[in-house]
Amino acid sequence: MTKAYDIRIYGRVFNVGFRRYVHRHAVANNVVGFVENDYADDCVHIEAEGEEKDLDRFTLLCGEGTPYSLITNMKIKAIPATGKHDGFQQIR
Repeated sequence: MTKAYDIRIYGRVFNVGFRRYVHRHAVANNVVGFVENDYADDCVHIEAEGEEKDLDRFTLLCGEGTPYSLITNMKIKAIPATGKHDGFQQIR
């Protein structure tokens, strides 16, 4: 079953390779969507869609972060799966 999440990750997530880390794990877990820095909300914003087991594994990895990041909060909201993404993109 395909699911989709809007994920917001707070903490030390800028300039530590976090978006690249998210991208790598999305591709490895067959997750589509995007990751971007959201400076207005002071977080990294991820929209992710995939099969339930793949998306859940991806979400756990996002919560672990890179060796240089420090996750202080993670908000996950289920959203409707749209099928509009062809792959996974890093947005600047």
